[in-house]
Amino acid sequence: MTNDDPSTTEADQARREAVREKAKSVKARIRRRKHARRAVITIAIVAAVVAAGWWVWRSVGPELERTVVTPNNLTGDAIDVVSLLPEDERPERVADPIAIDVYVDYMSPEAGTIEASLAPQMYELVADGVVTLAYHPVSLLSGESNGTQYSTRAAGAVVCVASESPAAFRDVNTELLTNQPEESSDGFTDLELAEKVEAAGAEGVSDCIENRTFAPWVSAATARTLDGDLVGAEGVQLTSDAMIVVDGQPYEGAYDDPAEFSQFLLTVQSEQYYGDTDSGSSDESE
Repeated sequence: MTNDDPSTTEADQARREAVREKAKSVKARIRRRKHARRAVITIAIVAAVVAAGWWVWRSVGPELERTVVTPNNLTGDAIDVVSLLPEDERPERVADPIAIDVYVDYMSPEAGTIEASLAPQMYELVADGVVTLAYHPVSLLSGESNGTQYSTRAAGAVVCVASESPAAFRDVNTELLTNQPEESSDGFTDLELAEKVEAAGAEGVSDCIENRTFAPWVSAATARTLDGDLVGAEGVQLTSDAMIVVDGQPYEGAYDDPAEFSQFLLTVQSEQYYGDTDSGSSDESE
């Protein structure tokens, strides 16, 4: 069979259409499944916007009054997991990897679910070089820990690790996200955080954690994150205390369903490969 065989062209066209239809089907199913929860979140976000000035002062104001120390090894306000590895251990990436950005508050149960259910899959894809993975520590729930600002302190502890003991980041991040304190509790003390972090493999970060060195940076980064669209995601804003954005598109599926997340990644990849359906049809018509 030669390249001029019309059946080859027809087969390719059929495959493209099948991928596009699958992408549409997955998106429709995700929208239906998440509609009710997103409505609740929208109401909460509207309320948050109305009270934004008060929230920032109550939750992050005290830390913003301290000197902001810029951490090492970060890309903007993100922790790129590959950049934390020694150069000879970094995987070779494909030409155009899919970018995954994970926004997490360390007191958010949904953030814990993401780490327990989806992070193993994300890290496998990172090792294969087909995705990039960046965590964005935020402190949206600092006002919900009886005045201890646990979210800010826990995020600051993770930043201490990324800055001073980067090889331990993954283990520490997973430990703090999957073994969280109870919601609306005081959370762990600074000493307890330091002990948990060092038990997870980080070295030489106790002083950084107990002195809350990067707490002001976390508060400032959170304020920046809330100020407009997310980096690399036009028209997308942070709408929850745990959120995944893939190539600029928010993931709206279940956080405890790796299969659904995998399908979403395939959908994004197919759109990246085949381009916009409408523009493709326009090109073909020409």
